[in-house]
Amino acid sequence: MRVSLKSKLTVLISFLVLLVVLATSTLYISNLTRQALTEIKTQGEFVAHEFYNQARSVLAQSRMPEGANPTDPQELRSFVQEELTTDPGLASLMDSAIGYSPTILYVAITDADFNVLLHTDRDEIGHRFSPARPYDDLMRAGLFRQLKVIYGSEQVYEVVLPLDLGGKPLSVRVGVSTLFVRDQITRELRQALTIAVLAIFLATVTAAILSFRLLRPLETISQSLDRMTRGEYSENLRLQRKDEWGILSSKLNLLGEQIRGEKAAFMALQENLDHLFSKLTDGLLLFDLHDRLVVATPVAARFLRRPPEELVHRPAAELFTTDHPLDLYLKEAFRERRSQPWQLVELPSEGETQQVEVSVQFVEEQGEPVASLVTLRDASSRAQLEDQLEIAAKLKAIGRLTSGVAHEVKNPLNAMMLALEILKTKLRGDNELVKPQLEVLNDEIRRLDRVVKTFLDFTRPVELHLIPTDLQSLVTEVFTLAQPQAQQNNVQLILSPNGNLPAVQVDRDLMKQALLNLVLNGCQAMPSGGELRVSPQASPQQFTLEIADHGVGIPPEVREKIFNLYFTTKPGGTGVGLAMAFRIIQLHNGHIDFSTEVNKGTTFRIILPR
Repeated sequence: MRVSLKSKLTVLISFLVLLVVLATSTLYISNLTRQALTEIKTQGEFVAHEFYNQARSVLAQSRMPEGANPTDPQELRSFVQEELTTDPGLASLMDSAIGYSPTILYVAITDADFNVLLHTDRDEIGHRFSPARPYDDLMRAGLFRQLKVIYGSEQVYEVVLPLDLGGKPLSVRVGVSTLFVRDQITRELRQALTIAVLAIFLATVTAAILSFRLLRPLETISQSLDRMTRGEYSENLRLQRKDEWGILSSKLNLLGEQIRGEKAAFMALQENLDHLFSKLTDGLLLFDLHDRLVVATPVAARFLRRPPEELVHRPAAELFTTDHPLDLYLKEAFRERRSQPWQLVELPSEGETQQVEVSVQFVEEQGEPVASLVTLRDASSRAQLEDQLEIAAKLKAIGRLTSGVAHEVKNPLNAMMLALEILKTKLRGDNELVKPQLEVLNDEIRRLDRVVKTFLDFTRPVELHLIPTDLQSLVTEVFTLAQPQAQQNNVQLILSPNGNLPAVQVDRDLMKQALLNLVLNGCQAMPSGGELRVSPQASPQQFTLEIADHGVGIPPEVREKIFNLYFTTKPGGTGVGLAMAFRIIQLHNGHIDFSTEVNKGTTFRIILPR
């Protein structure tokens, strides 16, 4: 719950007033309580002195009878008790002592063994006395304990005055009750409490009024800061004051102008950096001198398996905590704080092994750490890209060669075919003996012509006609064309789309031709039957089609050649299908790769940009 500054200031002033009131009230109550207790003590001591003086006078005038032994404690106690109980003056004092003050419960005189010689309750005379707590203990106690005693259940304390009789100690004891003390101080305490509550109330109201008047400009400044936070710098803060608030408002206006310029520059810089980072193929992690991550590119976040917003502003010790090989390598590098050149780290990824090149650089200035830079590079993709570039270079070289050869061979083949037709015409009547040879020549010339035509078709520039195409419907059309081959090999064609797929911009006819070549190859790779599954799916950056069969697989020794033109491992194959599919995918700025396992199947993977 948010508490405003006005409320805090009001509460603070009220709290300070409360402390002052509590301190003065405590002091007042302490003095009031001590005064009441002192008054009671004075009354008790007065009564004790009265009994002391009267008893001393009685005992001073008394003489033990002849024959009595003054050294016998029992005889002496009996004599003293008799003298005290029969004295009319002490009897009069006992009657008036109880009525002197409501707090006095009893008056007693006891010897050293606590035997009662005289008591306001005559039934107690001659019995053993149970002394109460000394009244001085209550006087020395703290305020809290004194109030607890006064407002608690009734307790009895004693005011004791020693009395000496011929070297024999006696005591005058006045019993005092705390029950009636509260009546003496309660009224004044109520008045003090009323004054305290009134003072606190007035202080709270005064504090609220003062805080409202003093902090009223703060609301205007807060609204202006909220606008600055939202990026609205066009309206300046208008506060027509010449005190500290006015100075603050002018400085805030100046600060807003500076922030406006800095924000524009920052936004431009951030846009340029985002654009630059999105183009980087390497992942970058930049740490400050405290090993706290300040920059993480999208590629690096993909390697660390977390979005960039979860990585930034966190220390390296919190980022690299798992048993993942990359985390273990980076954790060790930051522990040793020694720059590491490019190292190859293998990462397990969905049954395959992904290779990542890692470089760690620690920057220091005058022996003090300044920053750290971690560079991550996908070695697997780099190798695949190099293989594709190599294949593309080979295809380009083949294209240049075949284009020249095709043009050079096409004209002689046409001349040979024309000459062969003329020869057939001239030998129309006498050609029975040479007819088989003529037919062989005719078939071979036509076969060479088809080969030359294939060369020309493969190397001829293609103009793409891109249209929005539904991948699922395109795959369905391909399945219809491949169904005869699938039935012949007892292959079941399955379409497994992953979610709703948006339309993709492709040349529908060329893409159908490429998919058909891949599906037919998959059917031919399963002579004993099986399933061929096509799985299209989409992500924010690309479309992916996977064509997976359960066939014989591709042997390791020919995997690098399968996209070469005219390379085939099938009897009667032309070696054109995969090369043509590879070229069509390249024309769409995509790429194709595959994973295979002998006798378990092959999966071709087509990736097209969105």
